[in-house]
Amino acid sequence: MGMTSRSTSVDPILRDLGKLTADLRRIRAGDGPSSKVLEGCPLLDQWSIGFLPAACLVGAVYRHPLLGSRPSLYTSEIVFIDPSRRWARTRSMYYRLGAERHDPLPGCA
Repeated sequence: MGMTSRSTSVDPILRDLGKLTADLRRIRAGDGPSSKVLEGCPLLDQWSIGFLPAACLVGAVYRHPLLGSRPSLYTSEIVFIDPSRRWARTRSMYYRLGAERHDPLPGCA
């Protein structure tokens, strides 16, 4: 997965995360969506909780601030990655990228 580092490629992500952040701050303050806002939202009927696969990074980690060093780790979902400059931003933090694994993970071939 290669994404360019041009600012235009992150603009939609910034817009969406900005809206999400604003909504979460309102929810935290006890101000959820009004009835008028909800009237304009799509209706999801016969719903249940599902699981959506998301791209993440897998590998050995060193000096993780919460987990320390481990031989195997799955990160949170990738938000932006620049393999040529050897860094990635996941939902939770930045990672420096070491050597890339070229053999597929079990079950991913």
